[in-house]
Amino acid sequence: MTQEDLSRLGRNYAETGRYLEEIFPRLGIRFIAVNDQYDSASNTDSVQQMAVFKNVFNDLYAADASAKVRTSLGILKRQGKFLGRQAPYGYRIDPDDRYHLLPDEETAPTVRRIFALFLGGASRTRIAKVLNREGIPSPAAQKQMTDKSRRFTGLWNAETIRRILSHPVYQGDMAQQFTRTINYKVHNRRRVDPEDWIVVKNTHTPLVSREDFALAQQMQKVRTYETTDHPHLLTGIAYCADCGSPLYAKKRGKYWYLNCYGYYRDPTAHHCTSHSIREDVVVQAVVDALRALAQNQVDSKAMARKRAQKQQGRQDLKSRRSKLEQQMESARKTRLGAYKDKAAGILREDEFSYISQNLRKEEERCQKELEQLAHLENDLDQTDAIEKKIRTFLQFDHLEKGQLQQLVRRVEVDAHKHITVTFNFMEPGKKAD
Repeated sequence: MTQEDLSRLGRNYAETGRYLEEIFPRLGIRFIAVNDQYDSASNTDSVQQMAVFKNVFNDLYAADASAKVRTSLGILKRQGKFLGRQAPYGYRIDPDDRYHLLPDEETAPTVRRIFALFLGGASRTRIAKVLNREGIPSPAAQKQMTDKSRRFTGLWNAETIRRILSHPVYQGDMAQQFTRTINYKVHNRRRVDPEDWIVVKNTHTPLVSREDFALAQQMQKVRTYETTDHPHLLTGIAYCADCGSPLYAKKRGKYWYLNCYGYYRDPTAHHCTSHSIREDVVVQAVVDALRALAQNQVDSKAMARKRAQKQQGRQDLKSRRSKLEQQMESARKTRLGAYKDKAAGILREDEFSYISQNLRKEEERCQKELEQLAHLENDLDQTDAIEKKIRTFLQFDHLEKGQLQQLVRRVEVDAHKHITVTFNFMEPGKKAD
């Protein structure tokens, strides 16, 4: 066997030495390292000893090179630069900057839909089934479409959905170093704890808001189970008021019922009694409690006055904009007329310069005010959108699981079907304990 030098055989000095001193001689293999003048068939003791030192130096060089590479990559990661071979599902690598991510027009809507379905009450397993049924390519299948050098297979599953729901990249943060090699000699990879991930905030366009992402993390802590297409909104917040056990959903006939798990787990232990209540009755009780609380706190007359004031303010902004545009046009025409007068010899150079300078200042003032008006109009538009969302939210016509998790901390039902709702906020008029 001939190699260029000893480092080509290996940089692990212990492993390289074992091959040179044990394995090759036992198998009758002659090894030659040309540049190091090593020939196992004719080595002297001094050459053999020098080979040992060279193997150690090669090992140290490999360790030093590995440390430098790891340090360099760490610096880039902490700068928020993407270093992966393929972008996370829902993104693509920016063709103008390979360290930057852009939303992928084809897969980004699927990511947004996954978050919307999960926040709406669908389980991870249910979401995977929906995506598979609709024939939407999974991340593995998507990789196969873009990377022909390796083979990726697989359908959507609950674990894939969990990884997407848990990945900070979807709220606009660059998160990397989920795994690390053990060392430069052992290339097996180990998972890194989430607190040790390298996360740089606001490096690219998010696919979901920070609020929705945080809510998804909170909801993932609650254990859910797969039954049918029927979403169980109260999973994780409904409990038995008598024994404190969770209430689980079970279908009887055409209705779903919430049952005490404390009794179901071991009926002979008599930890609780056998009791249940229709799930839709409890959900409606929660909706009624939220709606009543909201209606009691909303002053419809004050809201009507505020809308009227905003409408008047919008009209005032429109009038002001029209006036500024007229002033700008007038200044522009006057400046053009002054230029013609200068060209005709009616105005001297100093007179034209003075008039032109003042007119340009007037145009700049008008332009600056128009930009300020544009910001004010944009603020009004955003306020209108927020108020519309709030009005829809306060009606509680359609309650989603994410919405419920934000508002309700706990729902308790006793054996007599008395329902108690505890909110995630202090109810107006009540004092803290």
